[in-house]
Amino acid sequence: MSNTGRSKKLASFNCDENLWLEFRHRCQEQGTTATATLTSFIQLYLDGSLDNLDVNPLDKRFDQQVRASVDAYLATRLDSLHSLVTALSEKVAFLEGLETATQLPRSNKKAAIAKKEPEFWFIQQRVKHLGLEISANQRMKIEMWANESYKERHGQIPKKQPFRGTQASAYPTADLDLLDATIKGVVAQGHS
Repeated sequence: MSNTGRSKKLASFNCDENLWLEFRHRCQEQGTTATATLTSFIQLYLDGSLDNLDVNPLDKRFDQQVRASVDAYLATRLDSLHSLVTALSEKVAFLEGLETATQLPRSNKKAAIAKKEPEFWFIQQRVKHLGLEISANQRMKIEMWANESYKERHGQIPKKQPFRGTQASAYPTADLDLLDATIKGVVAQGHS
């Protein structure tokens, strides 16, 4: 090491040439320098943030560390998950109240039976069929609440099917009462 200025030392070490070139290139891509990156790395290592770098990934200690990290991450997410479940429960209660209001009159039921309905319905498809318009935010609420209602009825959320280049929840025709009640509930909330 040699002096390079006030309280700074020039450090040199042996490194594979290709590895060093790739490292410098990556630093440049990230808008930094090799010196700044290595200095940050040294500080993180000294702070204990990068402990056990020499652990073999096949070693059991490494597996335990990964599990502990995942458990810690999940523990931080439990509070927000609990809040989401509470909000969903409130929405389900709201939708159950709307369910009786969305029953089709007998004459409309016969017309629906006479006209061959698809086996599955997607939210956007059903909204259009009902002559309504919704925002992207409303579509997300509908899917979340309809999936929760479906899960209460069947013990699982509806299966995903290809729809317009993506995967979307597919609601069987037999469960249109859930989907329609949810759509109408969300649309009614948007207009109030």
